[in-house]
Formats: sequence, structure tokens, C-alpha cells
Amino acid sequence: MIFTAPIPFREALDAHDVKSVLPTTGRTRDLQQLEPAIKRRALFSATVALAAPLEKIRDGVGAILAGQTDQATARLAIKNLWKELGYKPDPTKMGTLQDLASTERIDLQLATNVATARGAGWHQQGMQPDVLDEFPAQELYRATSPEGGAKAERNWAERWEKAGGVFFDGRMIALKTDPVWKQLGSPDLFDDGLGNEWPPFAFNSGMRVRDIVRDEAEALGLIAPNEEQFPQPLDLEADLAAAPALRESWLRSAIEESGLGSFQNGVLVFQGGRA
Repeated sequence: MIFTAPIPFREALDAHDVKSVLPTTGRTRDLQQLEPAIKRRALFSATVALAAPLEKIRDGVGAILAGQTDQATARLAIKNLWKELGYKPDPTKMGTLQDLASTERIDLQLATNVATARGAGWHQQGMQPDVLDEFPAQELYRATSPEGGAKAERNWAERWEKAGGVFFDGRMIALKTDPVWKQLGSPDLFDDGLGNEWPPFAFNSGMRVRDIVRDEAEALGLIAPNEEQFPQPLDLEADLAAAPALRESWLRSAIEESGLGSFQNGVLVFQGGRA
């Protein structure tokens, strides 16, 4: 049998299903300030203060993850919605990432959310006790060239070192429970960090992780024979069991308690900003 799309898996769908749409006037740097636990539960896009386009993005991402559609079809649906809403971009920004209806912007939104959900799903699977025991480590590697070609490539060896990673003959390998994975996506360390503990750690990076078997991890000195690791799975069960309205209420309360912003007519406004 030939599959035309990746086979969906429950953990990735769960990671997407817990997200509530978050209309906001905030820019990318504002949104990066949000705690990872909040970002895992929110679907947003910089300066998109309308719920309808975000809901269309959420639907498109969910359909892609479930293997029910492809990115081109989802993109067209979002473009058509912006047209129906009467959106007119600034002529000087048309076709760029600052054009809310541009192909570049919508593809980035879809691809990043799909990759983040899949990354979270693989993280969940990798944290299952039997899997973690057999594959206790993982390696960061370049899977694809980043969008924008060679000039868009970042020095991931430097980033790895800055995040506290150790090299093994030039390879970037660490236990799955090592803090380096949290640091790799930290906006405090990297301007383009997404706050993820799994790929993508940054927009359009082309970097992924692959499992390292226990025998190799032991040979590298990362873990001792028979040493046990303690899984660090995502805690999404309460969210998945709650009604969408309750999940949204939790999300808004968490953001307001953080002191970063408040809601005006349902739109998140960061401190010093205006709806």
C-alpha cells in the first residue's frame, strides 16, 4: 500500500486538539514571552486579532494531521476566508510574511503547527517507559535545507553548545531527559526560538531528532548499564478531558496571571499595546 500522506498518530492529534485559538494584537517577540505550557495550549499568529482565520488554521492543521487534506488545500481555504473578510494588505508588504493572506505566511503557519504537533507526539511516544529504556537518547541532525536556502541556515553546532549540549565526534547527542532540549528552543537564548522541547525548535530550521539505542548511549557514556530514566511526558490529560470552553478559560487565566497581557473584547493585548 502506498500512502500519500504521513499516517496520523494519536499523540500528535492530542497535542493539536488541546489548543485554543488566541486572537492577539501581539507581535512575534510579544508571543515568545509566553511560557511553554501556555504556548502548547494556544494557537495564535502574530497580529491576528480575529478568531475566524485562526479557527480555519486550526481546522486545516487538524485535517493535515489526520491525513484528510494537504497543505495546498488548507492554504486555499484560509486565503478564501481572508478574501471573504475583506482583508487588504499593505501594498508595500504584499506577498511577504507581514501580509496575513500571503502564501509564505500561511504556509509557515500550517507547516509550523503541523510540525510542532508531530514533534510533541513523537516526544510523548519517546517518553513511554519501555521506549525510553530502549532508546534513552536522541541526536539532533539536519534533515532538510531551511526555507530560504543557504543564507537561511543557522549554525546549529553553535546553538547546541550555547544550549549546553555536548558533542560526540561532532554529533549532537543527549539523553531525551537532558535540559539541552528545552534550551534549544528557548526564546531567552535565541531570537527565533519557538519554546518547544522538540523539533521544530525554530522556524524553518530543517532540523530533526532521531533515536539513539541504549547500547550506543552506554558506549558514549551517556547512561550506565541498567540505569533507569524517569519519563517527562506532557501533561495533557486534564485538558483533553475538559470541554473546549473550559480549556479556553484556563488559558486566558494563565496568561492574565502571568502579567504579560490582558484581554480586551476577547483579544489578547500585551502590556503597552492596544487592541
